[in-house]
Amino acid sequence: MKCVWRAAALVAAAAACKPDFGPNDGLVTSPLVLAVKAEPPEAVPGTAAAYTALVVGSSAPSSAIVWRFCTAPKSLGDDNVVSPACFDADSLVAAGAGSPVTAATPKNGCSVFGPAMALAGTRPQDPDGTGGYYQPLRVDWAEADPTFYLARIECGLADASSAIATQFADAYVANANPHLTPLVATSSGNPVSLSAVPANGRVDFSIGWGASDAETYAYYDPSSQTLTTKRESMEVTWRASGGAFDSESTGRSETDPVTTTANGWTAPGTAGPLQIWVVLRDSRGGVDFATYGVDVETP
Repeated sequence: MKCVWRAAALVAAAAACKPDFGPNDGLVTSPLVLAVKAEPPEAVPGTAAAYTALVVGSSAPSSAIVWRFCTAPKSLGDDNVVSPACFDADSLVAAGAGSPVTAATPKNGCSVFGPAMALAGTRPQDPDGTGGYYQPLRVDWAEADPTFYLARIECGLADASSAIATQFADAYVANANPHLTPLVATSSGNPVSLSAVPANGRVDFSIGWGASDAETYAYYDPSSQTLTTKRESMEVTWRASGGAFDSESTGRSETDPVTTTANGWTAPGTAGPLQIWVVLRDSRGGVDFATYGVDVETP
């Protein structure tokens, strides 16, 4: 799965897509870009998509968001998520301001970040576990750390036979964004109103997605050099401005057909309003998100 990366996470291994949000699981304690949704979530380089950011933890308006594509590939042996050059203005291409913003990815994305001919000092990029390639899009907002969204680009196959490549091109359908269903809140099996949650109260949340949102897609298996299919896995990340979740993320694997996921949350001991943010991601870069207001009351 591809997600939003904060600058602070770039020193970590690429698999560790969990920046530090605070002392408790899912607690937002500073401004950050929590998610980016692209429509469409996968496109041919040079074509446009609309990008919408979920920004949290600050009163700064979304109109202050600045978007720039990074055009610098990672060098050989670089384990960071993006090249360090993505912090230099010379490697950034303006993509607009505000949210949503519509911008076209650079036309040479597949040669810089995909399987096509590599630039000097680099090599063709390897696909992720879903066969995808990604163009970094830098997002700057308010006091938040610079954030990188990995925009999925459609590049086709480079190491398959011409027959397999043709079959893949005919069979592959670009990803579509999933859609969150409404959040359900209960306590001891009974419905809970988010406008009246007792301090230190325990709430069980459940949320889901559409039956067709975990899509089946064509996949080229490089080990067997055969064309097969896979099904998207689904992950939900949970964040709040107060209280603590049992887990920062929940979800379903690609072999699990269930279309809901659950998480527990403990309200803070202090009364007052707070917010909960839920972000749904499929394993090919599709995103949906929702914001919920919560009023915590003194018991």
